Amino acid sequence: MILHLAAIAATLATGAAVCAGLYWAFLNTPESNTVTLTASALLVLAIGVAAGVTVNTAVLVARGTSLRRALAAAAPGVFWFLLALVPSVIGWWAVGRVDAWVAAHSGEIHAWLMSRFGWADIGRLLDAQTWVSRWLRWAVFPMLSLSLLATLLTKEGGAPGAPGITRTTFVRRAWHWRPLAIATLVFVLLFALPWQLADWRPQLPPTWVEPTAAAGRLGVVLLLGLAGAAILIIVAARDRATND
Repeated sequence: MILHLAAIAATLATGAAVCAGLYWAFLNTPESNTVTLTASALLVLAIGVAAGVTVNTAVLVARGTSLRRALAAAAPGVFWFLLALVPSVIGWWAVGRVDAWVAAHSGEIHAWLMSRFGWADIGRLLDAQTWVSRWLRWAVFPMLSLSLLATLLTKEGGAPGAPGITRTTFVRRAWHWRPLAIATLVFVLLFALPWQLADWRPQLPPTWVEPTAAAGRLGVVLLLGLAGAAILIIVAARDRATND
């Protein structure tokens, strides 16, 4: 299990490094003429393909496919990766709209709660709403997309591809209470809490110690994030849905 998790995390790390390199090349490509604009567009396309191949490979490895076969099947499945992103994109958009509405009407909400229940401070309520939004973005919707991707990439219930969408197995597998509980623990322990290290500014001498400590903090955040993403993929891509 540990080796399986490490293999998936290593796959994600490799893909992230490739995408980061392509993005750096994109940032350093001038857009002064047709040739450079075309190069920028090709780099954006390459980033999308690299991300799709990376996630597809990780999902297939999580389903028990060998790394070599997973890599061979990952590139032809980039379209399914993009299709599986749709639920998360819609979910992120909807959550963003709710967040914007709450921010725009926080004064009215405060006044209503004050007159109705006598709440003088709704700061904790707004903080809770923010964390629920983050949980939906980083746990609930990714689980659905990953489960859908596993269905599209494999012969679950038939041939790979769109026919699998008509089945609800991927929804049950993603949003059963056990996978959601695991996803919630991953969100709290491996995403949310470690991210606090990124904002931590200890009093250190402005020498090599300060950048080294910053790199160490970010390295810990990255490693824990990769482990969390690998766990989400394993849970979301299990071979069968849990029905109890």
